[in-house]
Amino acid sequence: MKEEKRMALHRMYYDSPIGGLCLEDDGEALTALYPVSYLSQDNRTAEDSRASELLKRTCDELEDYFLGRRTEFDLPLHPQGTSFQKKVWNALREIPYGETRSYADIAVRIGQPQACRAGGGANNKNRILILIPCHRVIGKNGSLTGFGCGMDAKEHLLKLEAAHMSGSSFSGTVSPAETYLVSEALAEYAHRKQQGDYTLEDYFALPEERRVELIDGVIYDMASPTLIHQAIGDSLQALFNHYIREKHGTCRAFTSPVDVQLDCDDRTMVQPDVLILCDLSKVRKGRVYGAPDLVVEVLSPATSRKDRSLKLSKYKRAGVREYWIVDPKWKTVLVYAFKKGDTAALYGFDAIVPVGIYDGECRVDFAQIYEEIRILYEIDPE
Repeated sequence: MKEEKRMALHRMYYDSPIGGLCLEDDGEALTALYPVSYLSQDNRTAEDSRASELLKRTCDELEDYFLGRRTEFDLPLHPQGTSFQKKVWNALREIPYGETRSYADIAVRIGQPQACRAGGGANNKNRILILIPCHRVIGKNGSLTGFGCGMDAKEHLLKLEAAHMSGSSFSGTVSPAETYLVSEALAEYAHRKQQGDYTLEDYFALPEERRVELIDGVIYDMASPTLIHQAIGDSLQALFNHYIREKHGTCRAFTSPVDVQLDCDDRTMVQPDVLILCDLSKVRKGRVYGAPDLVVEVLSPATSRKDRSLKLSKYKRAGVREYWIVDPKWKTVLVYAFKKGDTAALYGFDAIVPVGIYDGECRVDFAQIYEEIRILYEIDPE
């Protein structure tokens, strides 16, 4: 019954729709996939420079899973645990995509029908989430039970799988061709246009009070930001502009709503939460024409999937030099320095984050920001 231990040789972070995930392998197989919240700040690597080809392939398969394009994973696994735990985990891997089992079902499956409680303990010890699908185990009465990423994440995964099994759409995982909520004001265009066909003409025809974005001809309705969301954006803009003034720089930081005609065409207009623009000649007719130098998106439930995947790829292709994804729920900051390739750095709200476009001379103390807005978490937690 001795628990097996393997040394993690490579580590990589993946920003998923259910929060930041840490992936590890031992050089041969995946050994761990768990929430970044499990890591202490001291144990977080600054960059995913140790990422292996296996971890990159794991991220690709996870991306397909969250987009509904994959129901099975083709990855070698080395789960670390006792022989009993591994027996339970093997039973979990036999639960089909889109289905659930109870703890009693798992106990029967491993030939120990009286071991429901012990099986539940092994389920909780699973460190390779999603790939060893402990989220598919529920209470005998159909109730949801614990999950390492939280109950909201478990519900998200079960709804995702159920939706794709039935062939219906799932609003929690949005592909680039989908919309979140189409504004009622688009109804007048419905008879002649579909998502993917909209242009700036349609964008500017919408009522001014409706916050939307246009990306590759698709209209995305943007929910009103929370107070925490706004406070983080305001703090970042103030810190950026303070640094710029001290250095007598020509750049400027802005907060949403600011229209950014990212691709310089008539099919895309985005509104980043915070941006730094150094080439002020890009300001035309009250909006930014082209790519800002740095963009920050503060995640919210309505926009997180779009910010993590669709806008990530759009910003990179458009020439944005640096992209920050701030997750208020998980208290993390994921920084993409596109000029360095695909490397990303993950920080907690207890860290000091260097601004890459200023070669790290400008540094943002997120511990200070969090201390300033802590009261908002206490009053109305994310």
